[in-house]
Amino acid sequence: MLGKLSKTSLKATFHSVYNIYIAMAVIGAIMLVMLVVDWTKWGDTGVGVGYLIKIVASAALCITAGIGVLMTFVAVFSEFRRNLYGNEGYLTLSLPVRSSTLMLSKWLSASFWVILSYLALVGCAFGSFIYIVKHSMNEYASTYDLILQLVDQLSYSSGVVTPSINVILNLAAMYAFDGAVRACVFVLIVFFAITLSHCRPFSRRGKVGTLIYALGALFGVYVFAGIITKLVKIYIVVSDTHYTVTLSEYQVQQAWKLGFGAYSVTNLYCTIIAAIFLFMVCCVLLDRKVNAD
Repeated sequence: MLGKLSKTSLKATFHSVYNIYIAMAVIGAIMLVMLVVDWTKWGDTGVGVGYLIKIVASAALCITAGIGVLMTFVAVFSEFRRNLYGNEGYLTLSLPVRSSTLMLSKWLSASFWVILSYLALVGCAFGSFIYIVKHSMNEYASTYDLILQLVDQLSYSSGVVTPSINVILNLAAMYAFDGAVRACVFVLIVFFAITLSHCRPFSRRGKVGTLIYALGALFGVYVFAGIITKLVKIYIVVSDTHYTVTLSEYQVQQAWKLGFGAYSVTNLYCTIIAAIFLFMVCCVLLDRKVNAD
């Protein structure tokens, strides 16, 4: 049943967001054409109007992706409200499924679209950054060499040994996963706020109340995670061949000095635990307190 509900939610959300991705694709294609055009053939020296056009195109590509992320959030939240608590609410809540299954399907669907837009934003931002830096530092360097140069400069300014490419890729994957998980947690926080605003004691403030509850839940989740992180710090030390879990900040400092890397997992774990608690609260409210419009 979870698979069927998730598939239905994906399709329903698709009808709300597909126009966003079409617009992003069209604008992105135009910007990419502007980036690859050799403006020197049009009388430009390569450092004048043509280079300025490429910088503007890179910025426009990132702005378009950022707008796409915001519109995706609006679309998935509007779909969630309408499907559970709006005109379709009575039909949805009458389905012979558990509230946890219903809520999980909505969260999986929304998280899929949010992560997709998040990846598009990260890809556009990274590509534009590499393009701009490449033309300002060394136009003939490969992207691989350019990344190594940037990492080497950052490592030198920080007083640590330059990590190997394997360590860089592993750390990048960890931080990308961290960002994706936090985006999914944010979706759940807003779902909680929308659900709470449709419960009788909290429904008087309307959409303003939803915003207040979302900010309050977001603040509570990150305060909880921050307090636990100060008390217990768990790190994953990343080397070329293996991962090591440690509680010692001294080992973390030594790892950076040796050309390894380190990632703190405590805050992310606590954020996930708080999100699971909010999910359980949403399920209870959906069973007992919620009112469809």
